[in-house]
Amino acid sequence: MLSQWIESICLVKFDIEIGQIVEWTQPLKSITEQEEKNISMLAFPDSNAFSQNEGHLKYVFRVRRSGGKNQFSLGFALFMQRKDEDNPRGYTQKSIVILTILPLVTFYYNLLEIIYQNIKQGCLKAQLQHAYEQINSWEKPQPNQVFNLQIFNNKIAVEVPHYLKMQKVDSQMNVELQQVLDELTLTNMIQLDDLRDIGQFQEANIFAALPHSMLVHLPKLWELILTNQQFMVIADSPYQCSEIILGMISLISPMKFSGDYRPYFTIYDKEFQQINQELENSIVRNIIIGVTNPFFLKALKKFPIIIRCDSQAQQNRLQTQGNKEFCLLDDRQTLKMMIPIKNEETKTINNSLIKKVYRNMSLEFIGLFEMYFANQQNQVKKFDEKEFLEFTKNCKVSFQDLFENKQKFVKLYQTFIRSSNFVTYLNERKNVYIAKSII
Repeated sequence: MLSQWIESICLVKFDIEIGQIVEWTQPLKSITEQEEKNISMLAFPDSNAFSQNEGHLKYVFRVRRSGGKNQFSLGFALFMQRKDEDNPRGYTQKSIVILTILPLVTFYYNLLEIIYQNIKQGCLKAQLQHAYEQINSWEKPQPNQVFNLQIFNNKIAVEVPHYLKMQKVDSQMNVELQQVLDELTLTNMIQLDDLRDIGQFQEANIFAALPHSMLVHLPKLWELILTNQQFMVIADSPYQCSEIILGMISLISPMKFSGDYRPYFTIYDKEFQQINQELENSIVRNIIIGVTNPFFLKALKKFPIIIRCDSQAQQNRLQTQGNKEFCLLDDRQTLKMMIPIKNEETKTINNSLIKKVYRNMSLEFIGLFEMYFANQQNQVKKFDEKEFLEFTKNCKVSFQDLFENKQKFVKLYQTFIRSSNFVTYLNERKNVYIAKSII
């Protein structure tokens, strides 16, 4: 039985005759044949990753599991390309993939990097088997605990956030937090502080991943996530598009994003044709996909919103179809607060600033619902849409200047009420019933 840190670890290779195949997996039979096909396609970039013959890159994808309709795993992939004179293509391509339910992005990236630094081309499977056995011996993860985990001759320090829902475990690792902090850089310390904030994917650096010209549109990106809109992100690499999508999801923290999202998606995914057919038939599915292949601009041209973050895009990076209008305006004030980019630390600082600005916006936004419920005397609260929207007309928030008029302010709440994020919010309160049907 593998530890709760990972569900599976796989090695995927490119076979010149067959294509992409999973050649090694632990534990055995931990993924089905269909899952193998999906993972093998997601484990490789859908476009040319390197201008030269050698290199490696890491990124995140999300894959549907066969256990149920809404069961997914996160896949952390490390793709590597190496020169090989014996190969007709001039190089070999392989990927290491870790499947897990834990959204600890930096931790799994660090784990993959250490595995990559320790493997040798001639005994790759043996080294992965050794890594698997070490991971299998780790103490089980527990919220609000700091762990110092052995992998090869290295140790990875990780703090499991207190808000993650985990199965109850019996043992803990007693590691003093100060020991970990003594070894951290400023960048790591800021990321650790962000991770402690309640919310999904707090480590994702949306400031570094987005083109600078897109930063002014951050309120609109926040609105898209808040209201569960369907959109597609096009970027130059799987890392960039997955980082952008995870970063966008983090903007609405501490609210939970409950929609379907695929940080990296390829034309070979079995759901590609289904999504295309739904778009052709004007069927709305609240799904977010990140892609790198420009072919998607033609194949899924009816996607209601397309966010162009690729180097081929010239202007009009935020493209909308039909009569789609945003409730929020662009934000130039937050940009003025950014510090000049000098190194990676300044990017991390700016990213942390963005997270805090939009966390405050999210808290204020959801705060009106809390005020509405607080005005009710009964312990069990009721929600009446018409009554609530009337209530909002007399309310203000600190980011009021991002709305063109009061009607747009009310419209944002009206759209949110019809989203799955709102349903999740109500379900988590547990003491609210809906007085009238939401049409």
